[in-house]
Amino acid sequence: MKKIIAIAAFAVLGGGLREALSLLVTWPQHFWITCLINIVGAFVLSLITTLLPARLPVSEAIITGMSVGLIGSFTTFSTFTFETLQSYQTGHSVSVLLSIVVSIGLGLLAGLAGNLLSEHWLPEDEA
Repeated sequence: MKKIIAIAAFAVLGGGLREALSLLVTWPQHFWITCLINIVGAFVLSLITTLLPARLPVSEAIITGMSVGLIGSFTTFSTFTFETLQSYQTGHSVSVLLSIVVSIGLGLLAGLAGNLLSEHWLPEDEA
């Protein structure tokens, strides 16, 4: 039950952050802001799941709440898919292909960067 409450509480924050970013950054093609959000989310998720529990005494419920609730509501594959299909249907084929490559490629690199940074910040016996 603690995990469900933590997920719900953090989901409110993640969804709010996502909407705030969408309101602050108004790019002509919405899929680029989604791309940026997903890349940032991949990086932060790596830090939450590797560095945070090693550095701070946080419960598993909080880690789950932050990873599933906060990052899960901040980033969304469904939004990425919807905006990509919508852009493709309006004739932005090259931008769509570039968006897919950038989202997946930089998302993976961001996740890797978060893991490597976590390893760097952890003592040798915890890495």
